Order: sequence, then C-alpha cells, then structure tokens
Amino acid sequence: MRMMGCLVAVALAMTALEVEAQERDATAVRVSTAPRIDGVLSDSIWQGIEPVTGFRQRDPVDGAPASERTEVRIAYDDEALYFGFMLYDSEPDLIRRNILQRGGRIDKDDRVVIALDTYLDRRNGYIFELGALGTQDDALFSDESLTSDEWSWDGVFTSETSVTDEGWILEVAIPFTTIRFSDVDSPRMGIAFQRSIRRKNENVFWPHIGQDYRSGIAQVSQYATLDGLRGVQQGRHIEIKPYAIAGAQDNAGAEPDQTADAGFDVKYGITSNATLDLTLNTDFAQVEADNAQINLTRFNLFFPEKREFFLERAGLFQFGAPHETEVFFSRRVGLETDILGGGRLTGQVGKFSIGTMSLRTGAPDENGAMTPPAWNNVARIRSNLRPRTTLGGIATSLDTDIGYNRVAGIDFDSRFWSSSSFSFWAANVWDSDHREEQGSTAATQAELVLQNDLYMVEVSRTRIGPAFNPALGFVPRNDQARWGVQAGVRPRFEHNGWARQLSVLVRGNRIEGYDGVKQSHFRGADAAFSFESGKRANLDVSERFEHIEKPVRISGRELPPGDYSFQFVSGGFRTNDSREFSASANWSVGEFWSGTRASLGTGAVWKTGPHLSLGGDVSWNDVSLPVEEGDFSTTLVSLDIQGAVSRKLFANALVQWDDVSNSLQANIRVDWIHTPGSDLFVVIDTGYLTGDVTEPLQERWTRRTGVMKLTYLFQF
Repeated sequence: MRMMGCLVAVALAMTALEVEAQERDATAVRVSTAPRIDGVLSDSIWQGIEPVTGFRQRDPVDGAPASERTEVRIAYDDEALYFGFMLYDSEPDLIRRNILQRGGRIDKDDRVVIALDTYLDRRNGYIFELGALGTQDDALFSDESLTSDEWSWDGVFTSETSVTDEGWILEVAIPFTTIRFSDVDSPRMGIAFQRSIRRKNENVFWPHIGQDYRSGIAQVSQYATLDGLRGVQQGRHIEIKPYAIAGAQDNAGAEPDQTADAGFDVKYGITSNATLDLTLNTDFAQVEADNAQINLTRFNLFFPEKREFFLERAGLFQFGAPHETEVFFSRRVGLETDILGGGRLTGQVGKFSIGTMSLRTGAPDENGAMTPPAWNNVARIRSNLRPRTTLGGIATSLDTDIGYNRVAGIDFDSRFWSSSSFSFWAANVWDSDHREEQGSTAATQAELVLQNDLYMVEVSRTRIGPAFNPALGFVPRNDQARWGVQAGVRPRFEHNGWARQLSVLVRGNRIEGYDGVKQSHFRGADAAFSFESGKRANLDVSERFEHIEKPVRISGRELPPGDYSFQFVSGGFRTNDSREFSASANWSVGEFWSGTRASLGTGAVWKTGPHLSLGGDVSWNDVSLPVEEGDFSTTLVSLDIQGAVSRKLFANALVQWDDVSNSLQANIRVDWIHTPGSDLFVVIDTGYLTGDVTEPLQERWTRRTGVMKLTYLFQF
C-alpha cells in the first residue's frame, strides 16, 4: 500500500508537471484558407483548433484563476499569423469600449495584448494591443523593458471585434511582413497574452507572469513557446512610403511663407534578420505637440521623442541613464535644422543585436546654402552572453566642417532571480573644442537592484566628468560624483474588498563635484495606496540641500551663491481613469531655496463615449524668494480634446496657456488612415501673445501654421 501511495504521488506530481508544461506551450495550425477578419468566429477553420485556455490573474489575486474565461486559437498561412479570441464575460453590457484613436490609451478599455518574442531570444519583443472596439496600438521593446516611447511604433496589422451575449470576440491578422523572425524552416517564437477586464481592474495572463516579475508583459524570459510554424518566410520585403506636403506659415518677425514639398521613406528587409530604413527630405509636420512645462529648476527639462523614424527600435539605441545621462538622445537631431536624408540599419545576427544610424542635417541660409551641414552618426551593438545577460557598446559622432564631437561607450546588464539586476556603463567624449583644463570627459554608472513583488533595494554610483558633453546626448547635469540609494516594500491585500496595495519607499542621494565639494543631497520618503476600485493616493516628504558657487536663475530670478536647505511635503489623489468621468489632484507646500513655495494641480477627463473625450488640467505655483521681484506665481492651463468618427478618422486638439510666456498655444491634428499604414494629416498650429507687448506695433500672433500631408504605403 505504501508503494502504491508513492506511485500515486509520483503520478500526480508528473501530471502536475505535464499540466504546467502544457500551460507554457501553444501551437499554431496551418490553414489553407485565411479566416475573414470580421470579429465573428464563424470560419470553419477556428472550430478545429484547440484553444489556449487557463489564464490566471496577476491582479487582483496573483495566480488565482481568471474570473472570466478566455479562449485563444492560433492559425497561420503563408501570409500571416491569425488569432481568434473568445473573451467570455458574464456582464457584456459592462464591457468598457470608449477608445477609437489608434495609439490612444487603450488600457482604459477592456483590451487584449499579444506579445511575441519572434527570435526566441528571451530579451526582445513585439506588443500588439487591441481594445474592445478593435482599436490598435503596438510597440517594439528591448531587454525586458517597455517604456512609453516604444509605444509609438506603428506596425501594419488587421483587427475586428464584436460583442455578443457571451462576451466579446476579437480576430487579428499579423502579416509576416510586419514582424522579423529567424530564417529557418520551423521558426519557434515566445508568446504571451494579457487580458484586462477594466470594470474589475483585473489583469489575467497566459502563461502566468506573477507579481514578482515587475516588468509584466515585457518579461520575455517568462513567455510560453509557440510551435507549429512550418515553411513561412519573411522574405525580402520592401516598403516605400512617399509623402507630399503643402502648407503656409506666418511667424512673427518673418515674411509669410507657403511651402510645397515631397519626400519618401524606404524600408527594405535585406534578410529576415536585418532591416534597412532610408529617408530623403524627411518631414515631421504631423508629430504631436509637446505638453508645455514651466521650469522651476536650474537644469534643462526633458521632452520625449515623438517622431516615428526615431521610435522604431528606440530601445536598442538607448545607452546610459534614461532622462538623466543619455549618450544618444534623438531629439538632438533635426529639430533646429532640417534632416536632408539618411538611413538606419537594425537587425539580429545570432546572439548580436545591431543598429546603425546616419543622418545628414543642415539649414538653409538667406542665400539658400545649407549651413551648418553636419553628419549625425550612431552605432550600437548588444550581445547575449547568457540568458538575461548582455554586453554592448555604442559610438556616436557629430561631424561638421568646423569640428567634431565623438563618444564611445560600453555597457553590461544582467537580470537575475525574478526582477533583480546589475548594470554598468561607461563612456568617454572626444571633442575638437575640448581643452585639458576643462576636466574629465568620462562618465560611468553602476547600479544594483534587488527586488521582487514585496521589496526593493537599489544602490547606484554615478560619475559624470565636468567636460562630458555628448553633442547627440542629453546630460542636464555634469561634474558630479553621486551615490544613490532607495529601498521600499509593496505589501498587497489580495483578499481585501477595498484595498489593493501599499507602497512605501525611502530614497536619497549625495552629489559631490569632481573637486570633492558637496553640491547637493536629496532625502525623501513617500507612500502610495491603491484601492480596489482603481483609485490611488500618495504622500511624499522630502528634504533637499543645494550648494551653488555661482549665481543661478530660478524662473528668471537670480539667487546668490551659498548653501540652501529646504523641506517640503506633497501629495496627490486620482480616481479610476477608465470610468466615464475621472479626476486627479496634486499639491505641495514647504520651503523653496531660501523662500517658500505652494503648488496645486487639478485635472479631469470626461469620456462622453467613443467619439468624444474632453480633458483639462490646471497647475498653479505660488513662490516667494528673498530677492528682487522674488514673489511671483505661475499658472498653466491646458485643454485636451480627443474626437473620433471611426478607427480610421480621428483628431485631437491641445490648447495651452501659461502666464510665464503669456502665450496661448493651440495644436490641432486630424488623422485619416485612408489605407493601412497610409495617412492624410491636417495640422494647424498657432501661438498668440495674451499679455502686454513691449512695442505698440508688436504682432500678437507668434506663429500661424497650416499643413496638409499625404502619405501612401507601397508594399512589395
């Protein structure tokens, strides 16, 4: 009997292991006839395919069975990979369906995410996000890290949905020309699915990726394996996307100008693993406007990249500390001068990810000559040393007729356990204008992060030389030797009816100059509380010290050299942003340099339905500094209007005003996707001075621009 019991136990254990193994494998079935992508699983091919099931929660109860059943069927032919989702819902009338704009915060709706690791390298991936209205968004990401910038990649794929008495149905077709994969007869890929049930704030995954993996759907190392693909080839695919543009602009101090121009982009799949992008007479007229910011610091503000040419595979070119010390920051290229043309090569060669970019820039002078012309070059390589461990290098160069600025660097990144990591990078600048007395031209950083779903400890050491000034990078603060540390806990309340998670974090840093003199420090503690309803509240307590040896300006007010120490408290609250009406508020109060500062910000969004969404924000600062004209306030008001006729025709208007520039700015952007991958854009951009003018005849209109741009995608 004891032996029988042992055999039963072994059998049960083997069965459990087999089930677990089955949960991490999916099979694509070849079909002779492609399904019709209409949001109805009526095609006979779907009936004979065994579905993927067994989705489990990540939120609110990690590892628990999903509250609603999900079935996914996978098929393919020579042209595309097909997915048929049956997303059961016990209350289909409550499915959130409000977003029609492509790329517009689909996570506020019920949605599905398809994630593909096409090279099965357990590092990089494609994301295809689909809302309950069939709305699309997509991303390319690297090294198990998905940033907001990478969502701006626009792949070509097809999707349709429908809502039934049982839930909602989603059909998706992803052409093999949209993705890159290994050039073998039977490519295997990593795959994962995520479903969001928004009214419950529930996220379910297949395979299960638990809370201890903090990257969520970007945790490529935890994907299942997709088998069954046979005889598919990505081929030497060519995309040619010409554009024509016409418009007029009237800028203050310049003659009105009418423009008409043309150019094109080319994407050529040299091999299944390498892609060449070429651009000629590049234009970014359709790019969204930046959100206005009021600078109350002594350093430059960071504005994210929004131009499509630079966003595809942007993660591959990232090097350094994001938003703090970036060796390559693409916004340095082509904003002050025109991009005349250039190219980019990206790909995968065995264990190596490679990327190179070369762009020619210049601006016409009064005689029509290009001055100053420049070559903007970057080369990047990363290699897999072992699973989740990479070694890479970067080189950048800005070359003009009068000089050069060049950078070379290496970086190492190792991810281990669930979400822990160790990273190191080092870089050096060679500049034709550099003199030895200007100081070190090197920068290094080492960072150790130990974390899982409950705790986090991070220690970092950063050194940035006084003369570390990469011309194609972003370094708001050099001449620093910094220690940074933070630690926190994130307990979850999975079986509580109203509370979901508490996050408590303490952090601090100490910064010295290369001369050993202390420049500044920061100490703070913050707590954030998430409610089961989707609401969130936070409270922060902070203390800063700044030593300045030269006068600095804060919003135009000059502060004398000296030591400054100040403390302040801040907090905020927001409601569930998937609801018809959502709101947020934030505040801070305390010392500010040698004076005081109080700030208040509020915002609200009203989603009237899928065709119109209205959002508004107001931020206010009241500052008192013991200097001349040191008492002042700032106000920034913005209105964001999102409108959509359908998934192919939508528009947004961003209207902003602040009393620092005394300027009312409006950017209106209409996008008609007349065929997949092809657009007609209409953009109107204006600026109007609302305050007192310095001269009686000064023009209040700072700019008035109207542009129409047509693109068309040809695929071969």
